[in-house]
Amino acid sequence: MHLLYLMRYSFYGQSGWRGEASRDPEKLFSPERLEQREYYLRKVALPSLRDQTDQDFNLIVLSSTLMPKPYQDRLKEVCNDMLGPRAHVIFREPDSTSKAFQKYRWQTFNRYAHTAQIVLDDDDAVGVDFTADLRGEANAAVALRKANQPNYVFLSWPRGVTALFEDGNLELIPRNVPATNLGLTVVAPSESHRSPFRVAHHKVLERRPVRVIHTLEPQYIRSVHASNDSKGRRGTEPVKAESLPILFKTFPLLRDLKADWKMRPEMAALAEA
Repeated sequence: MHLLYLMRYSFYGQSGWRGEASRDPEKLFSPERLEQREYYLRKVALPSLRDQTDQDFNLIVLSSTLMPKPYQDRLKEVCNDMLGPRAHVIFREPDSTSKAFQKYRWQTFNRYAHTAQIVLDDDDAVGVDFTADLRGEANAAVALRKANQPNYVFLSWPRGVTALFEDGNLELIPRNVPATNLGLTVVAPSESHRSPFRVAHHKVLERRPVRVIHTLEPQYIRSVHASNDSKGRRGTEPVKAESLPILFKTFPLLRDLKADWKMRPEMAALAEA
């Protein structure tokens, strides 16, 4: 089975994202915004893939031909540095996000009968065992499908944490959202038109066959910061001190963030351990 992480990176085209910058190329490609997006890509999203215990996956990064060339080069460089040939960075004219991914996926990943397409935003992260866990769940979903059921299924991972980057501080807040976009996956035949970008994630439980994998361990980090394209909902109570060790084990990237962000003492101690 192909395991493909799909990431939009300052892509100017049709998608479910309705942020202000999505309608204004001048804002989308402003140097300040591109620097901020690259920071979280380098510090959060790509390190989470680099640290996977199961390295048998690929990443497709969809960006825009309208993005200034120096930033295109930097994007290709950082993805190659972190993931090597597993990172496929593509630049496209304005188009439908799902169609752009689909065309490249069909051309490039057609070795196996099934493909798992996983949403990963450029400032979010998945836990170190996410790929390994997903592979098992995806294979099980294919094996358990009955003949009279649809030939695809979505996988949803409710439990994670919000990383709040605010006023120079980093705080972690529990998150449990059954229809979240974080790590949302569709498992389907490789030639299928199915895409996680063709359904509103908050409606996926109503409109699609879904397996909700409700683990006790956090599966993802949802970043909230000044340059967020969508703010999303979040709790207010921080992760309890006794739950922090598993987070730092699941997301080693947290240790490197201490150099840039102030952490409460319990977090700082784990970052330095």
